[in-house]
Amino acid sequence: MVDPGAARPDVSVVVIVYNDARRLPTAVRSVLRQTLRSVEVVIADDHSTDNTPEVAAELQAEDPRVRYVRLPENSGGCGRPRNVGTEVSTGRTIMFLDSDDRLERHACKNLLEALEDNDADFSMGLVRRQYMDTGRQTKWYPHLFEERRVVAGLAEAPELIEDVLSVNKLFRREFLERHDLHFPEDVHYEDQVFSLKAYNSASRIAIIPENVYVWRIFPVRARRSITQQRGEITNFHHRLAVHRRLDAYLAEHGTPELQRAKDLKFLQNDMRLYLADVIDGDGTVTAEVLAEAEPYLRGIPMDRYAALPLALRAAFGMALRHDLEGLRQLMLLDRRNILASRVSDHDGTTYLSNTDRVPGPDPAHDLDAPENVLLVAGRDPIVRAPIGTYHLLHEVVQARAVGSDLVLSGRTYDALGKLAAADGWSLTLSARRAESDDRVEVPVAVDQRADDWVTWTARLHAGRHLARLTADASWTLHVATRISGHESSTPLIWHPGTEAAQLPLPLALHRGAGLSGTLGPGNLGNTEITVTMAPGLRRRVTNRITKRYQPALEEQVTKHWRDADTAKAQRRLYQGWRQLPLDRRLVVFEANLGTIYGDSPKYVYEAMRRLHPQMKAVWVLPPDHEPPHPDVEVVERGSAAYRRVLARAAYWVDNQTFPSYIRKRPEQRYLQTWHGIPLKKMGHDEPGAPPPPPQPDRGVGAWDELCVPNRYFEETFVPAYRYAGGLVRYGTPRNDALVDGSMTQQEARRLLDLPQDARVVLYAPTFRQDNRSKRLAVEVPFDVEAFLEGMDDNTYLLLRPHYLNRIRVPASVRHRTLDTASVEDVNILYHAADVLVTDYSSVMFDYALLRKPIVFYTYDYGEYLATRGTYFDLLEVGPGPFVTTTRELVAAVASAQTDRAEYAAKYQHFLERYCGDEDGSASERAVRALLGEAGAP
Repeated sequence: MVDPGAARPDVSVVVIVYNDARRLPTAVRSVLRQTLRSVEVVIADDHSTDNTPEVAAELQAEDPRVRYVRLPENSGGCGRPRNVGTEVSTGRTIMFLDSDDRLERHACKNLLEALEDNDADFSMGLVRRQYMDTGRQTKWYPHLFEERRVVAGLAEAPELIEDVLSVNKLFRREFLERHDLHFPEDVHYEDQVFSLKAYNSASRIAIIPENVYVWRIFPVRARRSITQQRGEITNFHHRLAVHRRLDAYLAEHGTPELQRAKDLKFLQNDMRLYLADVIDGDGTVTAEVLAEAEPYLRGIPMDRYAALPLALRAAFGMALRHDLEGLRQLMLLDRRNILASRVSDHDGTTYLSNTDRVPGPDPAHDLDAPENVLLVAGRDPIVRAPIGTYHLLHEVVQARAVGSDLVLSGRTYDALGKLAAADGWSLTLSARRAESDDRVEVPVAVDQRADDWVTWTARLHAGRHLARLTADASWTLHVATRISGHESSTPLIWHPGTEAAQLPLPLALHRGAGLSGTLGPGNLGNTEITVTMAPGLRRRVTNRITKRYQPALEEQVTKHWRDADTAKAQRRLYQGWRQLPLDRRLVVFEANLGTIYGDSPKYVYEAMRRLHPQMKAVWVLPPDHEPPHPDVEVVERGSAAYRRVLARAAYWVDNQTFPSYIRKRPEQRYLQTWHGIPLKKMGHDEPGAPPPPPQPDRGVGAWDELCVPNRYFEETFVPAYRYAGGLVRYGTPRNDALVDGSMTQQEARRLLDLPQDARVVLYAPTFRQDNRSKRLAVEVPFDVEAFLEGMDDNTYLLLRPHYLNRIRVPASVRHRTLDTASVEDVNILYHAADVLVTDYSSVMFDYALLRKPIVFYTYDYGEYLATRGTYFDLLEVGPGPFVTTTRELVAAVASAQTDRAEYAAKYQHFLERYCGDEDGSASERAVRALLGEAGAP
């Protein structure tokens, strides 16, 4: 008992430990370094057999706030040490910490302030999971912690039941004692029982959005916590036992709503983990889990299953059938978005089924039995899922060594018939080395097409591609699928029962360096190649060579080639090429900094090809991009070839600008098509330091002709950049396709694989400066799931980020949401869409040419106006409704067609004043201006 007269710390943190002396100091010091100084640490040692007592003594000697208690015998779990630590602690409030995790530095301060300011029973904050092998971080149920709030227990916020952790919470001691709250000591997953009782007993819970706890996830080979050991059936015994206790507690103290929330948590979280293990497990433990779980699963009301996403719901149907292969196929869809199950119609009902068995309902069970009902797909979006919203199943079924090659026999399952219906498609196998940019691509030879299956063969040269002078290396195999212009890369799945294969390494590597390699299953069903080196003298020698001598060896061997890539050598080459005569028939085209074949340069190129077929084109594109036509040379931006063609070509065309190191020769001609009509202020009009004055051989000063969409552009953009060259009035080449009738909505939807009768909404936001990195995904600023739930089932959302951004598609709506960043011609999206949703992007000016509804989602208009400034007040002249919440967005999009008359006058003014003056011939005018033909404006 705590002495009521003694001075008490504000917070006691109970740190439980068992045989984890190495990590214990990190955990303890994360408490001692808290910005809140009034803390104590209670190390509760579950009778460790390593040097934990000595480490604890050292920590006590360092800081008097550390206390230590050792259990007389090991309890085998977390409940007993937490209870003992709580008993000996003295703080007014209590937190819990595991020895292999740590607290965020302001955790105690932030939680205590929330607790006291809101007179709460306990407070809780965000958990950040840190994967120690890769450094990757994720948030634990972030939707629960989006805002600061106070709730009156589970009755007000039943969703809290998802967060069963005890370690991200600060409890009042008086609250725990009043409700006699303690951890079960005879079962694992004790957090779930403790947390549910705490939630249900609390009258006020304070929630903060700040991160308070760092949950450190160590590689399986290094360390697994008790609750991470799902490969042991006893682990599932404990999990199920805990849920039976929760059911008993809720039967006495809960409500039907809480029981439903708890059941859904079990299905979506707890049980889902065990079902997913079938993907890369041997099936033995999964079979035992299903046998034990079946009575419990059958006792869960069917309305809980009906609330699950289709893939997971159907997986439970397979689980009740005890069909492990069918379960594996469905968990690939649930966890990896790989459609591996058969989709078929039977008497007007669509089912998911095991591809290895008779399609449709299982005749061994009644049609209304859960084994069949749970596998009904109905009108789920997956039945009509467009290309790009899911992955095809690619799996290896045989691997064998042929000489020095590793020959893979694989198959691809085309559940929805996309390959059969496509104009053209191809497969490419790639091997990617972990923690490296190394990548090897080899073509896939199609052997046979039969029904929904495609069988194929691929060859990897083991020595040339996969072996390196290094101790260890691992490669993951992927298959890239190109279908009618769409491309996606999917891990190659290892089919259960396939025998692992030895890598046929060259003799010098195998015997001389002691290397050996294996192709086999990896994590989550991946196909992986692992190259290892035998322990002993050869490994030590090779390690020393790698670290000490290999850099020098590479310095000598590769010096010639590396020097060719140095900036100095590149500059010398470039200056030399600039002295050569110009190629009067050569035109260089670049769009979006050399990333796409699209925008206005594409349309100028196609017009030039029609009007002047004698001209030669070079396109600046990524190295793996297909040439626009077989006779077109492709060069990569920044390469030596890039400098060569820009030095020699008589004509340049782009939509932004070339790098500053490129200098235009006086006799070269440069057509600038620019990529959008400005809303935000640009150039000298932009807040901040003005851009440097134009130089005649680079940037704006090098432009000879500028495509001018309309008078508004001429009044704003041209003076903003102090441009004084020729003007190609009026129209934008890329917009020819919006007004000349060359594309229809039907054709656009066919290209995107969208249903013709669907409602299609295009969301295209402006460039976000803080998210410039292509490697960082930009969150959609509205609730995509709530938006689509508010629309009918036949609504599809196209996400079109700025080309310097990338948007993350929420997994819950991925079969009705398309990331269209890879669609190079944005006109296809414009034609396909019924409604545009945008903020401040220049796409509004082009899309309006189609006279279709526009909705403005301007949740941060004030901030945007303050930081960038605009040429006009969009709120006054925008030709559509302005919304700032998801609910308003749903209403505006739903009524967009019927509200057109309300915005007709503003729409017409917007078209006349701000949109391009288009007649469908801008591309031809641009060609004439570029080539300096007579009659060009």
